Amino acid sequence: PPGGGAKPVAAPTARGLGRDGMNSTPRYQDDEMVEAARRSVAAAEEASQAAETDPATPEAVRKLMLRVVQEAMAVLVVAESSPRNRRRQSVGEFTSLLGEELKEAAEESFNEGKRYAERTLRQAKSLIEDHFQIDEAFRMLGPLRQDSNLARDVHDWFNLVALVPVIILNFSNWSCSDLRTACGILEGVSVTQIWHGEAFLLFWWTTLAYFVLDILWMLILPQCVKSPKVILQHHFATIGYIIVPYIRPRYGYLMGSCMIVEVNTWFLIARRSFNKKGDKMFQPGVPLLKSLRLLAVSSCFYISWFAIRLFFYPYLLIVIVQEWLKLTAQVGSPFNILIITPFMQLIFIFLNIKWTIDLLRSKLKGRGPGKGL
Repeated sequence: PPGGGAKPVAAPTARGLGRDGMNSTPRYQDDEMVEAARRSVAAAEEASQAAETDPATPEAVRKLMLRVVQEAMAVLVVAESSPRNRRRQSVGEFTSLLGEELKEAAEESFNEGKRYAERTLRQAKSLIEDHFQIDEAFRMLGPLRQDSNLARDVHDWFNLVALVPVIILNFSNWSCSDLRTACGILEGVSVTQIWHGEAFLLFWWTTLAYFVLDILWMLILPQCVKSPKVILQHHFATIGYIIVPYIRPRYGYLMGSCMIVEVNTWFLIARRSFNKKGDKMFQPGVPLLKSLRLLAVSSCFYISWFAIRLFFYPYLLIVIVQEWLKLTAQVGSPFNILIITPFMQLIFIFLNIKWTIDLLRSKLKGRGPGKGL
């Protein structure tokens, strides 16, 4: 050029310049992207293998991890086959792509887990749902209309018949002269003072026979109840519980006190057995005699529910703790034969409170705002 100056150097073209301004080549970019794709495939395969070997991994997560592997392999195939005929992807872009897949997989896994949890919570039914018609908002719509189930119907009548001698023999072990004061309990008389236990052994063996027969019944015909596993666990625990007064008959009143709840159980089963159609009392088309029968059974059910489950059982806990502390002082150790009784009683009280809350909540929702219980 004129003046003899140095010849200017041409600016590098976009073909030879990387995204960060450093010299690069298409081949280098392609190799870098392919290697990143291969590493991503390897990482996805390792994650998928880990999910497969872990038995706690939900099935939905396993399927989504396999999908991530497939997507990563598809990207690798494209990267290896046609690097020059498409827009080249940087490592950052590829990582972003894979990140979106992982994010989608995680979101689907979360949603699946949420749906599973909701199903599990709905399956963990309350005792109330076995005897009342409850909607999704837990509103009580009325008595539960029973479907056709011969095994359940026969099992219900077995309980209605078999519980009668258990209840009668239990009452025959108590001295009660004044029902108005709950046999003197409301005036300060302890259950230990009104229990004479003259028919205790007959009562104990009859109760044991009832639970054993009921266990065999549910093992042979599990469809006779909605939750055979839960009831079987309850029966086995009860049998273990009544071993205490069998070994120490002087604690027979504990068994007699706890078994008083079978009065409420009888009325609970009777409500279902006497009203399989789910009729509401004193409604058009419901015979007067049936309405009166349902009213009598329902009234006895509610009275015995609150009197036994909410008042007598907490009172009994106080008696049990006192007896446990007394025995602890006698033997010099809290680890005695009565140590299990306070904990079992607490479990019973907790369940009774939970079922009562369910009952009241469903009743209030069913009647609507401002209508009360």
